[in-house]
Amino acid sequence: MESGPSTVHLLPGNGLDQDGARDLVLRFLDGDVGTDPYPVLNRIRRAGPVWVRDDLVVLSSRAHCEAALRATDTAPASTGACPVSADRLRRAADRAFSADAVTDLAPLVRRLVDDRLDSVAARGRLEAVSDLAHPLPMAVLSHLLGLPSPDAQWLHRRAMALSPALDLRLPGTGTAGPAGPAGFRQAETELEAYFAEAVERRRRAGGDDLLSRLIRGDDDGERLTDAEAASTGRFLLAAGYETTAALVSGSVLALLRAPHEIDTVRKDPGHARHVVEETLRLDPPVQVVQRRAEADLDLCGTPVARGTVMVLLLAAAHRDPALAPSPDVFAPDGASPHLAFGAGGHHCLGAPLARLIAGTVLVRFAQRVLGPRFALGSPSYRPATALRGLRALWVDADGFAGRDLPWPEAAG
Repeated sequence: MESGPSTVHLLPGNGLDQDGARDLVLRFLDGDVGTDPYPVLNRIRRAGPVWVRDDLVVLSSRAHCEAALRATDTAPASTGACPVSADRLRRAADRAFSADAVTDLAPLVRRLVDDRLDSVAARGRLEAVSDLAHPLPMAVLSHLLGLPSPDAQWLHRRAMALSPALDLRLPGTGTAGPAGPAGFRQAETELEAYFAEAVERRRRAGGDDLLSRLIRGDDDGERLTDAEAASTGRFLLAAGYETTAALVSGSVLALLRAPHEIDTVRKDPGHARHVVEETLRLDPPVQVVQRRAEADLDLCGTPVARGTVMVLLLAAAHRDPALAPSPDVFAPDGASPHLAFGAGGHHCLGAPLARLIAGTVLVRFAQRVLGPRFALGSPSYRPATALRGLRALWVDADGFAGRDLPWPEAAG
């Protein structure tokens, strides 16, 4: 292949040959870039497609990543992929994640956000990850799946133990990804048993939750087997929980880094969605995804042979100067093109729900958290490559307004 790993050439404007570009890629995938991966990602993008080996290419421009996501002859190339085909899952879960269904969840999300802020008001300080980002998506996903709310902490611990499955693994490159904590297999086994029991319980009792609809297949929906429904429920929890939590905490961090935006959101709640979209562009929870070519492809002039694994550096693509004159600048002006939720047929099913939760948090944060500011030093990140998420984000405040403040019409 013309641009394969045996070819060494200088890449214009970057001072990198393919060997140098591969070294940067492996540094990024090893997590050897500190808390700010973006300077390295920008250098990788300027290098163009990087062939780690003949059957593994790293794509990082907006054009290449979007073309790969929109290509029909591709499939997931990671162990964290959904066990049910995307088309079947979309047909089965379409009603649960439709625009109307997500809108109907707004009152629940608002109540949950107020409950969480009430729980920390007396303390005068909040930790955005454990106080907001983790409890809110878990409560909403549990509601959607018909899971008992007292199980939230148990599910949280198992989901966190499974998180290494969402990270990148590239066997044969020296970058195999984290092996995961000792409890990984145990958590996986326990969640499999939990969701099998949940499906059986929903089969006996019925209901309008997502698990019930997956096994019932009503309204001409796709009917899944009990095993498929249990696996899909586990996948939706694992994939939707951490990514949404990372978006919530990352959006709060974006507001703290641009304090004038807090006042803007307070005056214009509709602006919260622009902050969320710009967070998805500039500091996305999902930094990288993998696809496998199921046929020979031509991606923007780059030939990709069937069977090739394509590593898409979405976080680099979002800062492509082809999209904006100052792509590294946080500018929530309503024009924030990104691929954080995929593209084409590979668009994230839960995107509307994630946007609702994050937007609602920002609106109420701007209203109720008075004089918010960083506390206890710099924010800390979890050690992961594919999924970028904060470990902790402490916020001091002058006080907390009461929950009796009216919700603006545009909130969430």
